[in-house]
Amino acid sequence: MSSDRVRQILDSDVSFFEGTTALTATGWLRHPERYFDEWLDDIDARRPRRFARTLLLGMGGSSSPARLYADWRPENTLHVIDTSNPDTVAALDFREATVIASSKSGGTVETQTLLAHALAHGLAPEDLVIITDPGTSLAELGASLGALVILGDPNTGGRFSSLSPFGLVPALYAGWTPDELREELRGCYLTDDLVARAVHDADVLARDVVDGAAFFALGADPITSGGALWLEQLVAETTGKSDRGFIPVVQGPVALYRPGDMQYYHLLAALLAWHVGVDPFNQPNVESAKKEVVALLGSAIAWDAHPYDPRALEQALDSAAYIAVQAYAPLDASHDLAELRVGIEGAFGPTTANLGPRYLHSTGQLHKGGPTSVVGLQLIQRPRSAAHLIAGRTYSFHDLHMAQALGDYRAMTESGRPVFQIMVDDLFEAGSILGLDS
Repeated sequence: MSSDRVRQILDSDVSFFEGTTALTATGWLRHPERYFDEWLDDIDARRPRRFARTLLLGMGGSSSPARLYADWRPENTLHVIDTSNPDTVAALDFREATVIASSKSGGTVETQTLLAHALAHGLAPEDLVIITDPGTSLAELGASLGALVILGDPNTGGRFSSLSPFGLVPALYAGWTPDELREELRGCYLTDDLVARAVHDADVLARDVVDGAAFFALGADPITSGGALWLEQLVAETTGKSDRGFIPVVQGPVALYRPGDMQYYHLLAALLAWHVGVDPFNQPNVESAKKEVVALLGSAIAWDAHPYDPRALEQALDSAAYIAVQAYAPLDASHDLAELRVGIEGAFGPTTANLGPRYLHSTGQLHKGGPTSVVGLQLIQRPRSAAHLIAGRTYSFHDLHMAQALGDYRAMTESGRPVFQIMVDDLFEAGSILGLDS
């Protein structure tokens, strides 16, 4: 009964969810009470603010909430760096900027390497903010440097952390005041109406599930919309496992995703996972690509794509239930990728797309653990910048970026999903190769 689930959630009884992680992963249900009052004022008073410009180094749930909050501030001076792309990194200026290094685990390779690079290229520790969970190596590093260390909630996963320090601190740097945040987020406290709406809407969406799979309509493109990017990860990573899941696609009426709706979508995603019979709070296929990257970085990395048969590629694209375009390109290629996605979708059918390695922390779980009818299309743009070793590492961002593409190629192949690699000088070249301009 829907009314039973509403009452269970309001009573913090999460025993009805699949799996074993709910009891230690649902701290987000009470984040409004924990973070919206004195905590928010205290952090606002203590945060470094010598400079107007802020760079956030983070991936997945440690960065996508920041993009959503920033979407709603026209004066936004927060820049999210969620990449390892060498050309993007080469263009960064860490002087006269506050830097936020955000990672729940503290071990996110992109965050670690970007922070090492920043400290070697002009970042002063007094302008550094660390957001991480208690006891991580990143917390220890921040304390040793004398940086401001802000601890998150270890009983909440990254994609459910938007109403915790991982979302609220970047929101302050994007231009929100504590009072403005409290006003915007007042609807995020659990109420009968909020929970009942999420339960009802999940019931409705679940009617479209066939063989454990369904599409989830996004009203904006995750490549260019912070709100859609945040929601895409939430739905994909929460539901996409055991060969089941909801596939977020740009579809239907245009939608603007407000911070004030975040708790509703948290509930909706978790309930959708319950409907398809998977644990909402784990991500069993995320580690596979990470392990491949570690193995690859132990030797020389060549910028060579795996060969493919053009006819096999065309047949795979024609027959796919959906195509996942994974573009290893600079952040400033976002609009080109968005245009390319529309072209591929027009030619071959439902298509998702995002930049690598960003998607690894967002839809990567869905690609390898969700419905098997996906075809991966990796587009790898050759870098223009020169390669230099990362401070304290034996590899460069060139090596890391290519290793992440190769690692996910291997992980998708091992999971039984077809994937093709194409090396290009720019994303327009990919369109020509696919015959989109003929």
